[in-house]
Amino acid sequence: MKHYQKYLFGQLDGQDVEAYRFENDLGYQLSVMTYGATILEYVTPDKHDQFANIVLGFDNFDAYVGNSPKYGASIGPVAGRIAEASFEINGQTYHLEANNGANCNHSGPTGWDSALFSVESVTDQEITLYTERADGIGGFPGNLKIWVTYGLTEAGELEISYRVETDQDTLVNPTNHSYFNLSGNFTQPINDHVFQINHQGLYPIHPDGVPLHTVDKESPIVQHLYQAMLLEDLFKDSDPQIRLVEGLDHPFALPEGHENAGFFYHQPSGRFLTFKSEAPALVVYSANFVDETVYLEGKPMVQHNGLALEFQTVPDAIHSDQAEKVILRAGQVFTSKTSYHAIAKK
Repeated sequence: MKHYQKYLFGQLDGQDVEAYRFENDLGYQLSVMTYGATILEYVTPDKHDQFANIVLGFDNFDAYVGNSPKYGASIGPVAGRIAEASFEINGQTYHLEANNGANCNHSGPTGWDSALFSVESVTDQEITLYTERADGIGGFPGNLKIWVTYGLTEAGELEISYRVETDQDTLVNPTNHSYFNLSGNFTQPINDHVFQINHQGLYPIHPDGVPLHTVDKESPIVQHLYQAMLLEDLFKDSDPQIRLVEGLDHPFALPEGHENAGFFYHQPSGRFLTFKSEAPALVVYSANFVDETVYLEGKPMVQHNGLALEFQTVPDAIHSDQAEKVILRAGQVFTSKTSYHAIAKK
């Protein structure tokens, strides 16, 4: 590994926002910043040994403030939607900030993706970012201590680890919101990418995006994704779940203890991304909504310009039989690990 680099990326309310860049001997790079514990770059080779960043992001800090697509952000304490922006623990009802119709999505506008983290430790291979979250922020109970660790291995794997502690029973279900575009050209859609997922079923969603509590294992689109599917074909598919959101915005159930959750492949560049996690589900979002105020490489964002692979427990689990998977009890510790690895097929 090469020696890490530290640089000033911006300022927030008079405080410095720092960025850190890691590089291994193969040429892979990982850059993260302290605002939102956000991934800025994951630089990987193509089949011609040309390196490019494959996660969507901006070239200046100000664009990340109010980052509506949440490019690269660490999401918490709870990723995804919570129906009716409320939940109950121990007989007490908690009311959250509704920011997605009547629902709370990604913990509302006060999620920790807008928090400024401090650096607890850094080596040439990894960085641990830390923040605290006071009881009652966004309506969530509990004083939280939060650690997010990012690492780059000698083989080029991007590793993410979470650790959360609480002094009250609360909800914890974090994820990372990086969007992958293996071409390295974020002005182009990912239609020419192939996607495959080793799932145990897709959770259909309601029109408001909240998932149902049962999985679909039988529909043609679900079976195609298990085999591998060109995304251009998926985006054109007549399946009502695809047409509902013009793509994917769906959780998939994952087998426990899996060695590989699937792959994402871009044949023109040869980049082949695999991914795995200790989390029980993967939410796949294909950048269906276009925010015309978001510019990438000097151009307004285009639909389907990246694929977010969000490992977590299924959204709205608190209102299902999976509630205990997202309740963190006082004195307990939440931990979870996820990794992504892009290689080049020549």
